Amino acid sequence: MTFRFRLQRVLELREQAEQARAREMAAATDVAEQARREADALAALREAQREAIDAAANGATVGELQHLTYVVRELDERLDVATEDVRTADAQLAAAQAALRDAARDRRVLDRLREKHVERHQEAALQQDRVTMDEIALAQFARRATTPPAASTAHPDAP
Repeated sequence: MTFRFRLQRVLELREQAEQARAREMAAATDVAEQARREADALAALREAQREAIDAAANGATVGELQHLTYVVRELDERLDVATEDVRTADAQLAAAQAALRDAARDRRVLDRLREKHVERHQEAALQQDRVTMDEIALAQFARRATTPPAASTAHPDAP
């Protein structure tokens, strides 16, 4: 009697779903990291432009200062957008992590159910083996009890 888990296909589908959620989480992690790198690069560029304004304040013309101020404002706007992209990517990452946790939980439920079924199957097989061995032992005992002992040619009481 071989064990067959009736929900094996469902378990396999859950495993596939968990793997898909893991891939989605990896992709979301990559997107979030990329968004952070871009935001950091923009922040560094903005800081460099701010320092350029401070350095040029003494000898620069009004037009140059206006241009540098315009560049900093544009960088601020881009940095705001990049910061929002980071927040969005982090939210998507959190959602992907939650989906992966849920998929892993769903798979673990079926894994535990499968383990319980395997244990019950093994216990039933052991019980069947015990019953079979008991039947064999009883049959041998019954055969010995109904068969008369073999007559010995050398009897200990014989002269």
